[in-house]
Amino acid sequence: MAESIVAIVGRPNVGKSTLFNRLTGRRQAIVDDRPGVTRDRNYGNVEWNGTMFVLVDTGGYMPESEDLMDKAIKEQVEIAMEDADVLIFLVDGQTGITETDLQIARMLHRSQRHVILTVNKIDTQDLEVNASEFYNLGLGDPVPVSAMKGRGSGDFLDIIVERVKKHGYEEKVFDGIQLAIIGKENVGKSSLVNTLLNQQRSIVTDIPGTTRDSVDSVLKYKNKNYLLIDTAGLKKRAKIKENILFYSTLRTQRSIQRADVVIYMVDVNEGISRQDIAMLGEVVRQRKGLMLLLNKWDLIEKDDKTIYAYQEEISMKLGQMQFIPQMFVSVLEKKRLYKALDKATAIYEDLRRRIPTSELNDFIAATVQKTMPPAVKGKEIKITYVTQIPARYPLFAFFCNHPKLITENYRRFLENRIREQYSFEGVPIVLSFRKK
Repeated sequence: MAESIVAIVGRPNVGKSTLFNRLTGRRQAIVDDRPGVTRDRNYGNVEWNGTMFVLVDTGGYMPESEDLMDKAIKEQVEIAMEDADVLIFLVDGQTGITETDLQIARMLHRSQRHVILTVNKIDTQDLEVNASEFYNLGLGDPVPVSAMKGRGSGDFLDIIVERVKKHGYEEKVFDGIQLAIIGKENVGKSSLVNTLLNQQRSIVTDIPGTTRDSVDSVLKYKNKNYLLIDTAGLKKRAKIKENILFYSTLRTQRSIQRADVVIYMVDVNEGISRQDIAMLGEVVRQRKGLMLLLNKWDLIEKDDKTIYAYQEEISMKLGQMQFIPQMFVSVLEKKRLYKALDKATAIYEDLRRRIPTSELNDFIAATVQKTMPPAVKGKEIKITYVTQIPARYPLFAFFCNHPKLITENYRRFLENRIREQYSFEGVPIVLSFRKK
C-alpha cells in the first residue's frame, strides 16, 4: 500500500531538517565529510492517530554558491510540486518574509497545490504575533510551530493528517503483479518497458495515475497481468558535486511503495555505485521483492570467464544483500528480457509462499540441534517453536526463552539456513524472536 507523500519546502536555514527530525522522531543526521552537507536519507515514515504518511525534506543538499542556491531551491520546489500530495511551506517567524519566500510562494500559487503555510521558530506564545505577517503570502492561515522545542507539534500533525485524508494519494487496485523498474538515467529503463510492450503487442490499456504520476502500462505475459510502473530516472543533479548524489526521492519512494517487485537497472559499463547500493538497501528496508538487471551486456568484450568476474565484483559490493539475483541483459539486442520477467514472477511467488508449520519446525529443530544459539552471560537459549506469520513478505516468528539475547550473527545464521533450504531468492525475509 502506497502512503501519501508530504514534502517540506523552503529556503535554507528556516529549520526544515529540524522539523523533519521532530516529526519523524530522529535525533541526529549523518553528515558527509564536507561541512554543511547532509548525507542521511531525507525521508521517513510518520504515523499520527492511525494515519501513515511519508515525510520528505527536499532541502537536504544545498550548494554554497548563492547563484546555485537560487537554482537549487527552485528545483527542490518543482520536484515537490510534481510528486508530493501535500506541501509544507516552511518559513522563519523570527526573520520575517524574504524575497526568496516570495519567489517560492509565487511558484506554489501557480501550482495550485495543497499547501500548509508553516511558520517556524515561534518558540514562545509572545512570538505568535510574528506569524500574522505571513498572511501576506496568500497561502491561507499560517500555522505557528517551534521545530526545535516541539511547540505546536500535535496541532500541526492534526492539520497534516486532515490534509492527507482530504487530498492524499489513492491507489488503484490492480489484479496482477506490480513491477517498478528503477535506476539512474540512461540505463535503459524506458527502452526495457517499450520493448516488452511492443514485442508482446498486448497493452491492455494505459492507466493514468494522479496528475503528477507518469503513465503506467499493463502487460499480459503467460496468462498473467503485469503493471509496469514508470518511474523517473535517478538523476545526478548539476548542483551536486563529486560524491554527493541527489535524486527525485518522491517519485522513486512512491514507485517502491506501489511495487510488489522492484527491477533495479544498472549500466554494466558503469558498474554499481554507492547510490545504487543505497537504493537497493532502501528497497530491502521496505520488504519488496528485488532483482538486479545489468543492461548493455552486449557492449562488454567477454570470454567464458567474464560473467563470473562481474558477478564476483557485484557480490562484494552487495555485502549482506547476497540474496538479490543478478541478471545480465541487452535491451538493445532484446536478449534475456523475458527471462528477467520470469525471474521477477518467481520472486513475486516467493514473496507469497507459505511454509507449513510442521515442516518449518522440523527443519529449524534439526538446524538448532546441530548449531545451538550461543549462551549469553551464562544463560542458555532454547528455541521451542517457529511459525510463519501471514504478511506481504516472509515473516517468521521464533519463540524462545530469551529473545533479547539472540545475537545478530545467530539471527543471520538462521536466515541463511532458511534461504539454503527454501531459496527465497530476491526476497527479504524477517525473523522475529519472541518470548515463548
